[in-house]
Amino acid sequence: MKAYMRSNMKIIEFAIKKWKLLILIGLIAGVFAAVFSMPEFISPKFKSEAVIYPANLGQYAEETGLEQMQQYLESNEIRNYIISKFNLYDEYEIDSTVRSSKTAIYKVYTEHISFDETKYESIRITVLSTDPVKAKEIIDEIIDQLNVTIRKVEREKYQEIVEINEKMVLEKKNQLDSLEMLIRSISVKYGILDYITQSERVTEKYMDFLLSGKKGKDFEEAKTLYKNLQKYGRQFHNYHAQLNTVNGDYMNRLGGLEHAMKDLKKVQTYSNILVKPEVADKKSSPIRWLIVLSAMAAAIGFTFVLLLVLGYQNK
Repeated sequence: MKAYMRSNMKIIEFAIKKWKLLILIGLIAGVFAAVFSMPEFISPKFKSEAVIYPANLGQYAEETGLEQMQQYLESNEIRNYIISKFNLYDEYEIDSTVRSSKTAIYKVYTEHISFDETKYESIRITVLSTDPVKAKEIIDEIIDQLNVTIRKVEREKYQEIVEINEKMVLEKKNQLDSLEMLIRSISVKYGILDYITQSERVTEKYMDFLLSGKKGKDFEEAKTLYKNLQKYGRQFHNYHAQLNTVNGDYMNRLGGLEHAMKDLKKVQTYSNILVKPEVADKKSSPIRWLIVLSAMAAAIGFTFVLLLVLGYQNK
């Protein structure tokens, strides 16, 4: 323990002896850091932020609205649109003709544009840019494209539902047309209009003719209609029952198609903006005093260790 204390005391004494040199090295490093952290060497970056909350998002499996919105924000469709619209290749000084340019731009994009979940179940969008107005405009465009992208996906889904309903409506319409044609054919050919009502009246009239023994044109007509009702009446009645059922299905399908068309054509937003983006009035980075202080500390520390090593070797 005493040896350890003596060793520490020697190091402190050595540092005191070399304090002028260490201070000088620190000041020189500070000057260089201050110069090379100027805007001419490091472009200042401005930050803009927004906080949004999901709205009007449907339920997909076990995903929450927040998780869905996060995936949309990180989609390559929105990312590529923002890169193209704001010409981020130039801002990030990346040559788009180079083979690995996409990998490079995607990496820098994630460093400058981030989407983080907050503890309040919302998402914070953060954008860094050399232009404070541009940083704010990027966030505005991201939110707009979020709505556009979700609306596009939703419409693709609703379009499928519309097409399914259209096929089912057409199927029911064809069934209706077929049944109406059969009913019309029986009605015209055999004179059957209402099976229940006609059965009662024609049977009664036909029996009256038989009991009275009257013959003639009226009797023959009643007899023919009576036999037609016997032979085709039940079938005619069944067709009518089927027609009513199919017509009910047809109306339901029409209602489903109308609802699907309404969903297809509706225009709505999918995020509530809790904190709107603003144009920053001061830079976010670099923090020059921190760079200068870090450079001075690093230079002094390195110099001190180097002097210790050289002194130990000489000894």
